[in-house]
Amino acid sequence: MSATDELVTQCLEALKAERPAIAAKEAVERAVRDRLLAAELSHEPGIRALYRGEDLTIGHVVIPQRPAAAPNPVAHNHLMWAVIGIMHGGEDNAFFRRARDTIEPSGGRVLGEGDVLALGSDTIHAVKNPSSERVSSALHVYGGDLLGTARRMWCEPDLREEPYDYARVTGV
Repeated sequence: MSATDELVTQCLEALKAERPAIAAKEAVERAVRDRLLAAELSHEPGIRALYRGEDLTIGHVVIPQRPAAAPNPVAHNHLMWAVIGIMHGGEDNAFFRRARDTIEPSGGRVLGEGDVLALGSDTIHAVKNPSSERVSSALHVYGGDLLGTARRMWCEPDLREEPYDYARVTGV
């Protein structure tokens, strides 16, 4: 069994737990700590689905180096719990909360190699690679079909809520 298959199996088992997000976080912590998938995953920028089902999505997200003049990332929601585990590099997460017709900043969290973060289903955040020198590589696990869920995003300059547009967010 490959390390990717092992992670998928552990995350599917986590769905049966009393607190699935916590159980999935433990699986991601093991994978990141033991660098189980390092040999199997590419460092090419992009988002790759490692598993997709109605109740679980596992992705490998590689964010390229951040040019000095890069635009701010797009704030978005998932509408399901999520777990992010950093395998290489880092991620800057900016968090937001709803405020009337828009959103406003509500903190952030800088993640480095080995860090794992669980997010609630109501989280709104924006993610960027803080480094101009190396890619960020992370496992992202979601408690649902992330790709099939009608999510929302908030874009600058006015941070108005609109339907999530994968191409606009990723530039692909």
